[in-house]
Amino acid sequence: MLKKDGVTIYHIAKEANVSPATVSRVLTGSANVREPAKSRVLKLIDKYNFKPNVMAQSLYLKQSKMLGIILPDIDHPFYSMLAKELERQALEKGYTCLLCNSMQNFAIEQSYLDNLISRQVDGIVFLGGRINQTNPTDELRDGMINALKHVPIVLVNGKMDGADAHIIRTDEANGMRRLLDLLGHHGHRKIGLIGGEIGVSSTDEKIEVFKQVMKQKGWTYKDEWIVNSGYSIQGGEQDALSLLHLDEKPTAVMCINDFVAIGAIKMFQKFGLKIPNDMSVTGFDDTYLAEHFPPGVTSVNHNYQLLAKKTIETLIGLIAQEEQERETVIPTFVTVRNSCEERQS
Repeated sequence: MLKKDGVTIYHIAKEANVSPATVSRVLTGSANVREPAKSRVLKLIDKYNFKPNVMAQSLYLKQSKMLGIILPDIDHPFYSMLAKELERQALEKGYTCLLCNSMQNFAIEQSYLDNLISRQVDGIVFLGGRINQTNPTDELRDGMINALKHVPIVLVNGKMDGADAHIIRTDEANGMRRLLDLLGHHGHRKIGLIGGEIGVSSTDEKIEVFKQVMKQKGWTYKDEWIVNSGYSIQGGEQDALSLLHLDEKPTAVMCINDFVAIGAIKMFQKFGLKIPNDMSVTGFDDTYLAEHFPPGVTSVNHNYQLLAKKTIETLIGLIAQEEQERETVIPTFVTVRNSCEERQS
């Protein structure tokens, strides 16, 4: 009888009277293996407590069963929440993930792209960074175009002109419209928008939709009510302070993300304003912070589970050289909490 630690894929194949390729397909969960061959292989795998040599199997299948995930800032809850869901979805499909945090540095981002390709990952999920630049440099664009020659890449909530990549994005524009409808329902007509960075596509789109809808509804906004000091809590505090110094202030403030909303709420409260009685505030991304920061922040949810599921399914489909939709839009929804209240006339 064979010792358990001496069993190989070839031993399993010989004893089950199947080819080594059939054993590999059983191990990877392929639906192409029919009964009773599949049962014979599974019984022998269980009998010998067989653990395949991952390196040998990847050479045989010409797949590493590994995916790369490149993101700009793991400290940001949007990216950490999405990365967790992406990893969960990948594991269910038999893939492990290499998580690469570029720390908002384009050189590090490019280094990770090159490194993942050299490690022969089967595919890459790309978040933030260069794909959120409204006008990326030729160098950034060429780096992405070159990477796509070597490995399938799915871009999440971003794009890059000239790069033939598949895109999965959430409907952030509709999320903005829903927030404005909600504030309008509460009687707000004087609304500000704070946070973000001009030249970053997610900020630029939100500002464009905000202005468009406000004009359509005939509501009031002033240029000085749109201020952009970044994506941090400190940026939210700074932008809120800018509004507080104005003679005429909005009655509600939409924030580019939940960090900015938290900073804004802190600053408004520091100056004696009650949230939501004196000022209504909304966030964006619906992270765990929005739920737990008092009084609870109304925020747009990216539908994280569906977003991750569709991203991984699309990437694995590309790895299998199957036709996939070029661009998929995931619906967003608003989670209503206590940071918004009806405006008293």
